[in-house]
Order: sequence, then C-alpha cells, then structure tokens
Amino acid sequence: MNGTFKRAILGIYFVVVIVFTMAIIFLTVMPDYFRSVSEYISSNLLTNNVFQFVVIFGGLVILGVSVILLLSQTSDDTDKRTISKKTDIGEIKVSLNTIENIALAATKRLSGIKEAKAYVYKETEGVIVVIKAVVLSDVNIPILSEDIQVKVKKTVEDTSGINVVEVKVIVDNIFIGYNKNRVE
Repeated sequence: MNGTFKRAILGIYFVVVIVFTMAIIFLTVMPDYFRSVSEYISSNLLTNNVFQFVVIFGGLVILGVSVILLLSQTSDDTDKRTISKKTDIGEIKVSLNTIENIALAATKRLSGIKEAKAYVYKETEGVIVVIKAVVLSDVNIPILSEDIQVKVKKTVEDTSGINVVEVKVIVDNIFIGYNKNRVE
C-alpha cells in the first residue's frame, strides 16, 4: 500500500474513532440523553432497511481498515531497513544500519578524514552508500573522494556480500585545525 494513501486512510480512521469515543464518553456522562438517543435509534432508524445496511456496511469498512492497517504496520518496518539475501541453507538479512557502520569504518581508516557520516539507501540491485565527510585541509579532495569510493565499495561488498550500486561522497567541510584559544 502506498505510504501517502495509507496515512490518509489512517487519518480518516482516527477521526472516526475519535468521534465514536467522544460519543461514548458523552453518553456515559449523560445517561438520560443516552436513553432518549437509543429509543430514537431503535424506534425510527433501526426499522429502516437502508439505515441498517449503512450501519452494517460502515462497521465492516471500519473493521476491514483496522485489520489492513494492523497487518501493514507489522510487516513493513523490518523489510524496509534490511537487505535480504538467499543462500542454499536459508535467508540472511543484513540491516542498513550494519552497512552504514561498515562503510563508516572503511572511510575513517583512510588518512585525511577528520569526521564522517554514512547513509545507506536500498535499491533493487543493491544499496547506494552516501558518505558525508569533513576532510583535512592539506588533502587532494578528488583523489581522497575516489579512494573513499573504492574502499567503501570493496569493504561493504567483501564484508556483507551486498552489492554496492553507487558510492556518493559529499565533502561537507574542510578541517583547518587551528585553536581559537591559542595564547601567543
């Protein structure tokens, strides 16, 4: 189910639940009003076949939406953040967090890197790894970026067995390395 569509249905569902909850609270607080409402419903509305159909249909729709939302929430989350790989013995799932940590460790082992962050995105053929790095001021950025790409791709593929489709390197800043509090 599409994420936007699911959120819209969930929003409508919660509004309906809130209205019913408020009605129940109101009728519990004012039982005399509840008696008059129930008498009106039983004598005027429940004798009408169209109203009975609408109530039954509405109840079935709410029940169906409840079951669909419950099932979709329990199954989607784990598959979105893992890469699944089939072997002869069974299935192996590697989390994207694991791949991020592998890529981050490979990046930080290179000289010229002050800080780095790794982000991994799932693709049909494998993963895309994005490295955001703060580099030292005396490094050649194009050469270091290419070294990061080669090292991350090789390390992730060798360690996890997951195909790396692309490695994007973003040089976020340059570390100059001076101390503001220096006394001369």
